[in-house]
This record gives sequence, structure tokens and C-alpha cells, in this order.
Amino acid sequence: MTKWLIIGSDQRLRLASDILNTQGYSCSYVAEDSFSDELEKSLRTSAPDRIILPLLSMTNPIPPKLLKKTTVLYTGQTAAQWIHQLNEFGIQHKSYLRNEQFIWKNAQLTAEAFVDVFYEQTKRTIAGKRFYIAGFGRVGKALAFTLNNLQANVTVAARSDEQLAEAAILGYDTTRLTEYTTFTDGYVVNTIPAQWLDPKRAGRIFDVASAPGCLKPSTTSEYYTIHLKLPGIHFPVDAATVVVDAVLRMDSEERGARCLKENESD
Repeated sequence: MTKWLIIGSDQRLRLASDILNTQGYSCSYVAEDSFSDELEKSLRTSAPDRIILPLLSMTNPIPPKLLKKTTVLYTGQTAAQWIHQLNEFGIQHKSYLRNEQFIWKNAQLTAEAFVDVFYEQTKRTIAGKRFYIAGFGRVGKALAFTLNNLQANVTVAARSDEQLAEAAILGYDTTRLTEYTTFTDGYVVNTIPAQWLDPKRAGRIFDVASAPGCLKPSTTSEYYTIHLKLPGIHFPVDAATVVVDAVLRMDSEERGARCLKENESD
């Protein structure tokens, strides 16, 4: 039986280990975000065939020499130097964060979690309110879809002609994002992972992008909040299931590709 090891303190990963074991897989779990004596012991005793790594980069990654040549790693964010070391040792690795189905399902969880955050923090309804969605990537699309279904007035703010055209075709209002764009008549939901927004040009700002957030350096606002890891905080079991489904799908595809290659070589 294939042996799995999941590493990371994020509760999504602990729950992912429970899900795999419930589904009949042999899975161990180590709640560490950095290489440690406990993690080394687990690697030596269990000799895992598959390893799921933390969503964020490990502060001190696993020495590749401790991994079997046949081990496959499923990674979150990773340092380029460590990836180079894995390649030198011939260790296979794939990022579940780049898996399209993971990205889209995680985006939908983020959108639903934002609704929960909005209700909790404002004590207001969504219907009839103006929401500016800054950025129209996967999370922006999921947010626009979810808010529109709750009868919000959605305006997509983006720099890209392609994104603005797509948003318009889908029926959303649009505005081109520049340093002079103002958002004073509604709520801003930022999905752009960059420090671009002058808070003087906006009212209430909800930031669902990554740290350090969207506010320009050296600016602050009492009407600004950043919300990281929304899926894991609000829907931990569903978020863990998304990780498991993505990794198992990737692993099945990898095994299928390996079998095809072996058959072609016979």
C-alpha cells in the first residue's frame, strides 16, 4: 500500500490526513512547518511514498537526501533553491496550488467565506449594495458570481482589457483600474496581491489577497481589514477536502502517465 505523509500545522492539513485515513489510505501526519527532529524521525520510520507539504514555504525544508528516489512531493509554496535541490536529487514534485480544480474550488470557498465575513462585520444585507471587485482572476470571478446571485450591484475594477471585456459580457458593471479610480460609494473587495490602493479613494475595504495587503505603503485606514486563509478558517473540512481531491487526482494522473511510459518502453 502507498504510504502518505502530510506535513503542516494548518488545520486543513490535519483534517486532510483524517480524510485520507477514512478513505482507506495509510497516512501519517506531522504538525510541523519546518524540518525538525520529529519530522526526520517520521521520514525514517514510515518511509513515505507520497508527501503533502504545507501551503506556505517551510522555513527549513526537508533535506532531499532523506527522501526516497521514488517519493513524490505535493507542494504548496516552495523556495526556488529547494526546488533546484530536489531536481538535482531526481525527486518528483508537483504543486497542488497550481492545480486548476484546486484553484477554482478554493476560490469558491473564499467567496462564500467572504459573505460570512461581510455579514458578521457589517450586520448588513448584501442585496442592493454596491460591491467593487478589484481584480478579475479566479477569486474575483467567484466573488462577483456569488455576490451577484445575492442581488448585489457588482462592479469589476481591472486594468486588463481582457478582464474588463469578460466582466462586461457576463453582465457586470466595469471600471478601469488606475491610480485615480475612486470607490467611495460602495464596498471594495480586493483580490489583487499588490500594494496599489490609496485608502483615501475608497470607503470600506475588505482585502482577501495575500499579505501585506493592497494599501499603498505607509498608508492606513480604520475602514480596512485583511482576511487571510478564509477557506481554512470558515470551512476547514471543505477546504481540506479540496486539498485531498486535488492531490489524489494529480497522483492518479501521475501514475497513469508512468504506466503509459512503461508500456511504451516495453
